[in-house]
Amino acid sequence: MAITKQKFDQGMTPQEYIDQIKVNKQPFLDIYNALDVPDKAKALFDGLDSPLNLAVFTADWCGDAVSTTPVILRLAQATPGLSVQVFNRDDELEITNSFLPENRAGTVPVFIVMDSSMAEIARFVETALELVPAIDAMDDMIAKEIAGESEEDRRAAGRGRRMAFRTSHAQEWGEVIMESF
Repeated sequence: MAITKQKFDQGMTPQEYIDQIKVNKQPFLDIYNALDVPDKAKALFDGLDSPLNLAVFTADWCGDAVSTTPVILRLAQATPGLSVQVFNRDDELEITNSFLPENRAGTVPVFIVMDSSMAEIARFVETALELVPAIDAMDDMIAKEIAGESEEDRRAAGRGRRMAFRTSHAQEWGEVIMESF
């Protein structure tokens, strides 16, 4: 399913999205504000022949979205010629899933880069593959730390520790995400 210009224009600006975040707002802002966009990442978008459009399908409740979305929005902010519209994935499940293979339906976030005629030219899903070992190591480390707690306490402590870990690694992980994007 293609994204029309009309549909694209119905999205939220990055600031509108940030303003309406209900879950994980502080970690999102902490990551967003901690990032410095490297010149190498900015250079990828220098000299574009025409502006690009970036549709972001995300959800504030998702850990990968909290790690990845602020990075891509910060990169877009530093990139003239990139028009960004953000969509709540839960409100746009059908269109979001149309950009995913069947076995990945429901995955979030999804980033679609389109040219000025709205033809898709790139797609980035979830997070950088290069980060998967670091995410797995984080999950293993946290699981060991909270192993003796009750199930309910483990869930709550795990969420909190994962967010704290993601926030404390914002620049490092952000650079990996930007390079992969």
